[in-house]
Amino acid sequence: MSFCTVIDKATPTNFELVFPLLPQQLTLGANNELLLNIQGVVMPSMSLAPLEMNWQGTKRQVASTPLEFEQMTVQFIVDSQFKNWILLYKWMTYISNNRDKMLENYSGYAVDSSLSVHDNFQNEILRIAFTGMWPVNLQEVSFSTREAEVTIECSATFVYDYFQLIESLKRSDIT
Repeated sequence: MSFCTVIDKATPTNFELVFPLLPQQLTLGANNELLLNIQGVVMPSMSLAPLEMNWQGTKRQVASTPLEFEQMTVQFIVDSQFKNWILLYKWMTYISNNRDKMLENYSGYAVDSSLSVHDNFQNEILRIAFTGMWPVNLQEVSFSTREAEVTIECSATFVYDYFQLIESLKRSDIT
């Protein structure tokens, strides 16, 4: 029996949300990637609804629906030029103005993204890939001369079709 002692630990401060492609009508100039400097995120829950069935004189619990995924809310730092906030604002406005066409051209509104989790040495230990993600809520931004904080933060909520785990560590690193 072999044991692996890993002295490095996962911490709740080493993560990033990356949108490698943006909807067709949005742009960041020459760079089409949006990286949110996240202050906080809760990994969304997923669930299977159980259904009780009779089977050979016994009662069994079976899955009655496919996996269901909850919305994901992230807290991020607004950059000094408000580019990330403006981009999310424009994305939501574009969706709202064209919502009747969204089903016809879903890929023009929803994009794939990934949440990367890093160890203390900035090695990626896992990646959560989100498919068909788009924003449904952009929270308020507070401006105040009384607050001691030097950064402006905002929250955004996203929906998506599903997510899947992509392990970054090699199997030999785990055993």
